[in-house]
Amino acid sequence: MFDSLDQVGIKSGDINQLSADGASNAIGSVAEYESLSRTDRSNDVSITRCLAHQNERSAGYASGTLKFAQPKNEALGAILKKSHKIQVDISRAPTRMSVFLSIQKKRERKPLLKPNPSVETRWNSSIDETTRANLIMGDMCETMCVLLDRGGYDYDQLTTAEKSLGDKSRLTYTNRDKMILRQYEFAASPAKTFSLFTQDKKDTWSYILFAAQIAVNTSREESFAILPGMLIQISCAHFKLFLT
Repeated sequence: MFDSLDQVGIKSGDINQLSADGASNAIGSVAEYESLSRTDRSNDVSITRCLAHQNERSAGYASGTLKFAQPKNEALGAILKKSHKIQVDISRAPTRMSVFLSIQKKRERKPLLKPNPSVETRWNSSIDETTRANLIMGDMCETMCVLLDRGGYDYDQLTTAEKSLGDKSRLTYTNRDKMILRQYEFAASPAKTFSLFTQDKKDTWSYILFAAQIAVNTSREESFAILPGMLIQISCAHFKLFLT
């Protein structure tokens, strides 16, 4: 088992992430049950879990959104977590939602799309959250500007230095954030497609292996399609900064 962990780059402390279905709190409960009931059972640790959950955990590990001993892709994870916090903060506060909905109505949005925060126990929710965030990005950014302006509901969340400089980048989406979220949505689509497939075809191994091969090959491509929409215009200087 330890040789296998070394091969995939995770630590023994990450076994809880791989040994039961469900959210981290459920996994902790299973781990405690395993420990308390060891006296009359073998010490074997089963890492058998449904394929959809395996895919979800792998996606969380690869995107930097799940806690592992040595997390991967922390830069992407930081942006996804920042976006998640913005979505949650707006969707759960009536005052913020009132500002957001008034902006949507002013722009005559039909339908009125609300934030769709991810939930750890819902498959593909991080991808779904990002897809929705990209759809409502313009309205979200204007909402944050209103909330963070002097006299706004969230103005006091800015530090003294940020207030003096007019810097709101820590609490709202930057152009770099928008660009990466747009790329993440479409780069993650093979993983989402494979997850949906495994939820229906759990016992058809030939199809599962074929779908897995397609997902892996697609994910390794050097480019991927971004559907037409509100594409973010990035200056050459900013793009060079991102590359470095």
